[in-house]
Amino acid sequence: MIIALCIIGVLSSARLTLQASAPASPYYVGATVEYYGVMTGENLTAIANENAKNFIKILKTASENDVDIIVFPETGLTGDQKYPPEEREKYIPHSSFIPHPKEGKVPCHDQSTPVMECLKAISCAANRFKMYIAVNIREKEKCTGERCSKDGINLYNTNVVFDRSGAVVARYRKYNLFGESSLNRTAKPEMTTFKTDFDVTFGLIICFDMLFETPTLRIIREQKVRDILFSSHWFSELPFLTSSAIQTAWSWSNDVNLLASGYDNPATGSGGSGIYAGKSGVLKRVWPEKRTNALIIAQVPKVIDGNRGSITPGSIVIPPNSAVPTINGSEPVPEMKLISDYLLPYTTKMFVPVNGTSNVTLCDHGLCCQFIADTAHNVELIKEPNVRYYRYRFAVFNGVRSFSGKGTGGIEVCGLISCTGETVESCSVRFDTNGILVHPTTFNSLSISGDFKTLPNNLYLPITQNDEITPLNVTDFSFAMKIINKTHTNLKFNLIKPRSDLMTFTIYGRNFSADGQPQTMGSGAERVYFFSMMLIILVLIGMSSETLFLGDPAVIPKDVVMSGIAITYPRTKINGTSRYKSVAKRRLIDLGNYITI
Repeated sequence: MIIALCIIGVLSSARLTLQASAPASPYYVGATVEYYGVMTGENLTAIANENAKNFIKILKTASENDVDIIVFPETGLTGDQKYPPEEREKYIPHSSFIPHPKEGKVPCHDQSTPVMECLKAISCAANRFKMYIAVNIREKEKCTGERCSKDGINLYNTNVVFDRSGAVVARYRKYNLFGESSLNRTAKPEMTTFKTDFDVTFGLIICFDMLFETPTLRIIREQKVRDILFSSHWFSELPFLTSSAIQTAWSWSNDVNLLASGYDNPATGSGGSGIYAGKSGVLKRVWPEKRTNALIIAQVPKVIDGNRGSITPGSIVIPPNSAVPTINGSEPVPEMKLISDYLLPYTTKMFVPVNGTSNVTLCDHGLCCQFIADTAHNVELIKEPNVRYYRYRFAVFNGVRSFSGKGTGGIEVCGLISCTGETVESCSVRFDTNGILVHPTTFNSLSISGDFKTLPNNLYLPITQNDEITPLNVTDFSFAMKIINKTHTNLKFNLIKPRSDLMTFTIYGRNFSADGQPQTMGSGAERVYFFSMMLIILVLIGMSSETLFLGDPAVIPKDVVMSGIAITYPRTKINGTSRYKSVAKRRLIDLGNYITI
């Protein structure tokens, strides 16, 4: 009741928008929200109610800017409290039933609809402001049968959309869960879409979905949807998967309009929202190094008969903390805390900049990439002691990565990455934002090309960002794809305007056919170290008879210096296959599981 009274007060004072984009209009007004939420309260329901009050204040501002449709972030209402599966019952009283869109229910007016008060409040706001609103909530559903939880309740990470009357017009249950072990997944992915009164059909996806084929790419490729609402609680990762870089590249690669809303929490690397117009580029985005609440608004050009109209840059509205009072006290971290990708399995080569052209070819597990860089290098800038500047490596990878231990996925990568030092590990971190950087290397041009396997439904993303984690403009690069034959496609990624602040410039491919396979582990120096340790063990146990190392001979070091003794491996034949053998004899050691990656 208290939340309802507060909402009525806000709504009654709002200026009601009477303008809505027409079906014939070349654009619609879209909005996304970057939101640092209320995290503490009496219980999860109380937290959701407080966040709903803040949402409605943001919606009031959106209505004053004639917004047609708006999307809020994943976990924005309910918060991000995590309970293990054995404690999932703690979620149930603070989760909401959601009516099926076919029922046409308006929770604001229908008191018999068993939805949480926070959702009823959003339904009322949609009706009052005459706006399409997409919010994320933890949904509960009574169930029976084989896929039902033992307690008779299934829980979902769900996006729900209200139309201008406050009716539920779409409901999507997240399919690609990111370590959400207490939640359920639908038996089949839901390819959820809905059509608006301004004649645009939208698809719904949530966070981790963006990196997968199903349902995301199927919505675009099978249902021909060109506008996507994206709620996320992303955890940004260097050097490739920061929220801004992935949103920009994904929208560009699929040439779709993307309205991306991010949950803001720099302490966990979360944040980053924007509105993107496919190959026309970014309309407006935010990348918050510190806690931020922001409303991003833009005129989004409709895609009509495959053509997109001209673009107009959007705007950002920062609500005062007095209106949305979620940011209090000192900042918990000085800047966005980013996750580091595991780069040791990559084949890399340190780039030594010159005044002129460099040409390098690197291969990893059958994927070969050519790098041609025309650079200017000012060595005088780095002669001073303690000067900070980024070094660069060329990097190639064709294998399976782990997504923070939450699952694995196949990737194919050809790219330039920046490093804070000489090691590969330093290429997945950055310098802090408070110090002064120098930029001794200018890339006048850069060409990255490779022959990738032609596989159905693969996705290739042009990942770019400068040292401020800002994606490059679409006019700064070109990306071309040419089918060579039935098995391979050539991709070419070119930097066409000089840059001295590059951080990442990479073809990042997703090989969905390798999803779920074991993670590719170890490379280069790590393998040498592994074999060195194996040899030490062999010597310590006094093996004097023949030992054959089974596996890929290409990754077995030809010689290892151990205690001052060089040990070499002449070739031998095992079942007709060329292998290496050690100086020790007789015993077989199968290292195939480790070295055949």
